Amino acid sequence: MGARYREMEIRTATPEMVIVKLYEGALRFIRTARTHQEAGHIAGRATAIAKALAIVNELQHSLDLERGGEIARNLDSLYFFVTDRLIEANLRGTVAPLDVATGILATLNEAWTEIARRPAEGSVTDPVGAAAQAAREKALSIG
Repeated sequence: MGARYREMEIRTATPEMVIVKLYEGALRFIRTARTHQEAGHIAGRATAIAKALAIVNELQHSLDLERGGEIARNLDSLYFFVTDRLIEANLRGTVAPLDVATGILATLNEAWTEIARRPAEGSVTDPVGAAAQAAREKALSIG
């Protein structure tokens, strides 16, 4: 997929779909990291984990913890946990923590995919609003 197509896709996507795309990207990089680990390619694993970490970090930092209430706090905790698993996988060179991170992100991705399929009701559900806007801007800046 070309850079122009990706940019257009992000610009025209709903805020919820931007979040889905970010989850999909993180999951793709984790799968890549797992493949590199199994092949003994340490540098490739580290690069893929760094990219997955950047996405999870962006998702976490775009949360509005004040307006998002318990949902935002729970997501924040999950993102911390996923970050720890990714770091553990990179430091220990094992795939088990990657599998744990994959399970959590896949579950969140399924939930966001379902949210994105719902008909629009005027505005994005908090804490999604701020998170989605920040995620969209970050995705556009990454290219």
